[in-house]
Amino acid sequence: MIKLAVFDLDGTLKRERDPYVYLHRHLGTEEESAQFTERGLSGEIPYKEWLRLDVGLWVGTPRATLEKLMRANPYLPGARETVAALKGRGVWVAIISTGPLFHAQMVAAELGIGPAWANEVMFTGKPGAMVVSGKVRVHIPFAEKGAALERLQQSLGVPPEACIAVGDGLTDIPLFQGVAVGVAVHPDKPKIAAAAHIVLPEPDLGPLLERLHDYAPGLWP
Repeated sequence: MIKLAVFDLDGTLKRERDPYVYLHRHLGTEEESAQFTERGLSGEIPYKEWLRLDVGLWVGTPRATLEKLMRANPYLPGARETVAALKGRGVWVAIISTGPLFHAQMVAAELGIGPAWANEVMFTGKPGAMVVSGKVRVHIPFAEKGAALERLQQSLGVPPEACIAVGDGLTDIPLFQGVAVGVAVHPDKPKIAAAAHIVLPEPDLGPLLERLHDYAPGLWP
């Protein structure tokens, strides 16, 4: 039986694939952020520096504004039901994301799951009036979700053969490689689909558990 289900967040539980692009688009900083994107993707600048430059464009923005935007980003169809079904059978449901930690914590609270691991956008100010400080803390480096998964499995005492992982992007491939069954949700690159054991072609988590039963009934009878 599954003991641990690890989900990516953006593009997997929530609709928007890239939370930073989503926020830039709504905050009017998308064009400015583009100058960092290529340099970050190519490795020209370290991930922490890329994230700091990105978040630096939001200095002074109220935390409440970011949270409101993230709440407006809808869950994928079937996300709540799938998580509830997993929880109903005593499965740990966790999030490993390179997106903002405040968003991962919001989702974890809404769905009643955890742990939720992600990267911190730091805030300053008094409670109820917090704003973006421009500082960041990287807990999940861009290409290191696999190492985070290993730490999570060790901390919970769950072996890889009792885990599944669900994601949608290139950075989720290491998650697929560290579990019994990797599930790619609406992958936009053949490499992602090829790395998964199960592919859900549409952005919909509704079929996940039925597909899991068909693929590995021992894990989900």
